[in-house]
Amino acid sequence: MTAVRFGLAIDQTTNDLYLTADGNLATVADAEAVGQHARQRLSTFSGEWFLDTTAGVPWLDQILGQTYDPALAESVIKAEILNTDGVTEITSFSVAFDRTTRGLIIRSVEVGTIFDTEVQV
Repeated sequence: MTAVRFGLAIDQTTNDLYLTADGNLATVADAEAVGQHARQRLSTFSGEWFLDTTAGVPWLDQILGQTYDPALAESVIKAEILNTDGVTEITSFSVAFDRTTRGLIIRSVEVGTIFDTEVQV
């Protein structure tokens, strides 16, 4: 039996749920659902989810703290992506640090999935 993944679709621009033309919630499946799950994991701050305070990326503690360490940031982000159920590899990865806003910009991430399909995160 082939694994199946399913989720509610999230607009990549606004990070909001959206509706199909007939008014139903849009959904994603398989590789697209895996990629979207990885994206959601990157959007979660460590300690944010009350049911599992260990879930999430330590954005404030490790990545965007007093001094920015590009190697640490990359390794923490990649680890979070690779720990996403259904992700088999990272095939493309590009981030940049904006010193003016002290923000980390994830420019692009593509992953291989258990569905033998690459998908953008």
